[in-house]
Amino acid sequence: MPASNTIKTVILGGSSVGTPELVDALRRQLAMCWNVMAGAKYAEQLVVEIRVSIGPDRIVKQATILDQGRYNRDTHFRAAADAALRALRNPRCTPLAVPPDKYEEWKTTVIRFDPS
Repeated sequence: MPASNTIKTVILGGSSVGTPELVDALRRQLAMCWNVMAGAKYAEQLVVEIRVSIGPDRIVKQATILDQGRYNRDTHFRAAADAALRALRNPRCTPLAVPPDKYEEWKTTVIRFDPS
C-alpha cells in the first residue's frame, strides 16, 4: 500500500465528533486494508465517502457509497470506491477498532477515504 493512502475523515454518528483516539484507531486499522490502484488517473480526486452501519459486534453490516451518481458514471471513482468497500469487509480489518461500550456513538459512521 502506498504511504499516501489515508483515511482523512471519520465522521461518527453523523457528525465529525468523536474522540481523536477512536478516529485514529479506525484510520490505522482501515489503512492496512485499503489499496488504491497505483497510478490511478487523478487519484487526488478519488475521495470516497461511505456511510457504514456497524453491528454491536463491531462488524460492518451495511456500507453505502454516498455519491452513487459518480459511482455509476466514473470508472476510476468506481474502482476507488470498490477498494474502500473491500477494506471495510476485509477479514484483517474486522471487527472494527471501536469501543464496544460506545455503540451509540459509532453504530452509523461516515468514513472518507482519500488517496491524495
